[in-house]
Amino acid sequence: MIIGIDFDNTIADYTGVFYDVALELGWIPESVGQSKSEVKAYFIEQNNEPKWTELQGIVYGKEINRARPYEGCLDTLRQLKAKGQELVLISHKTRYPIIGEKVNFHEAATNWLKCNHFLSSEGAPFSSSALFYNEQLDLKVSKIAELKCDFFIDDLQKVLEHPAFPNNCKPIFFSPHQKEENSISHWKEVTDIIC
Repeated sequence: MIIGIDFDNTIADYTGVFYDVALELGWIPESVGQSKSEVKAYFIEQNNEPKWTELQGIVYGKEINRARPYEGCLDTLRQLKAKGQELVLISHKTRYPIIGEKVNFHEAATNWLKCNHFLSSEGAPFSSSALFYNEQLDLKVSKIAELKCDFFIDDLQKVLEHPAFPNNCKPIFFSPHQKEENSISHWKEVTDIIC
C-alpha cells in the first residue's frame, strides 16, 4: 500500500509557534489567543492580512525548527514502514514566501524532517525521493492521484474533499485540536484504520 501524508499541521505541530513569534516581533498583544487560528483572526480583524502572510513566511521558513512532531507521529510512521507500507510526503507549499525574507520553504521543511528523524536516519519513514512539495493545491491533489495513494492523511478538508481527489484513495482527516466528524485526533488512530 502507498500512504500519502501532508506535512504542515499534520506531521509538524505549530501549536503556540505563530503566537510566540508574533509576540516576540511585537506584532500582537499578549491577550491574543495562542492558536494559529486566533492569531490569524487578530490580523484579519486589524485589516492587516499582509502581516499574517509575512508571519507565515517567518514561521514556515527560518523559525520552522520551533515546530514539534505531533505526538506518536514518528512511531506510527516507523511502524507502517516496518510493515512494508510505502510512505510519501505530499505537501502544498510554495518555494518562497509571498512577502518578507526569501527563505526556501522546501529546504526548510526537508531540514526539519532530517532534524526530527523522519529523513536520513536509521529507521526513518521517508527517503528523500519520497518528498513531493507542490506549489499549488491542485498540483498536490494531482500528485496524490499520480502516485496512486491508497490512503492520504491531511489536516485540511479542502484537500480531502477536492473535486479531483482520487476515488480509489481513502481520505484520513487529521484534526488534533478539535474533534470533527469522521476525523482522527491522534496518530495512534492511524494504525487502527490502515492495519
